[in-house]
Amino acid sequence: MIPGWLLLSAAAVLLAGYLGAESRLHRRGDRWPVGRSAAAVGAVAAVAGAGLWPVRGAVDDTVVHLLVTMLAPLLLALSAPVSLLLRTAPARVRAAVLVVLHSRWARFATRLPVATALEAGGLYVYYLVPVPPVLHGLLMVHMVAAGWLFSAVLVGPDPVPHRPGILPRAAALLVVFAAHDVLAKLLYARGGGAGAQLLAYGGDVVEVATAVALFGRWYVRVRPRPGRAVHPAAR
Repeated sequence: MIPGWLLLSAAAVLLAGYLGAESRLHRRGDRWPVGRSAAAVGAVAAVAGAGLWPVRGAVDDTVVHLLVTMLAPLLLALSAPVSLLLRTAPARVRAAVLVVLHSRWARFATRLPVATALEAGGLYVYYLVPVPPVLHGLLMVHMVAAGWLFSAVLVGPDPVPHRPGILPRAAALLVVFAAHDVLAKLLYARGGGAGAQLLAYGGDVVEVATAVALFGRWYVRVRPRPGRAVHPAAR
């Protein structure tokens, strides 16, 4: 488990960096969507809440897991941190970020099957594989990164190489939904009790929120507007 002080420090750094970049954008006279700022604040609140949460048992561990590795990555993806960085960072930093975005690694990691496997696989390793305690922190970091990557591919406004259409993304979300549900049932069968139930119900809430974001963004993109024809494939 990641120490609480480290989570609080990460929340403070994330909030300071995001608000600082947004402030530079506003000083230039540019605008930034309020919804993205709200998502960033929500991600920070989720991480800070996990850092402040007293961990006394399996239920508390599940709460921290849900906040840090599921809710915070979704909100972070919705806040579009990469787009904000590209609009406010110095030229050298922007060039480095673009190199990473166009690299083979980025193209591989953002492929939908890869992002889906990373998102679902980390959970099973964390809960079912006897990983040494010293590696728990690294595994949590992996799950946060995988959750953000998966959410960014599905619903994030940041640029993603070869983002697939709505149907493959919806199918990937169903796969992760099922994987989380099966894992929760396995843990419950092994005596997980309230912690396994919380993992199931809490995971469902985050995944339903992801589905709302996914189909909401799709609807905004394809809804009929005056003077614009609707593509037959979008009907």
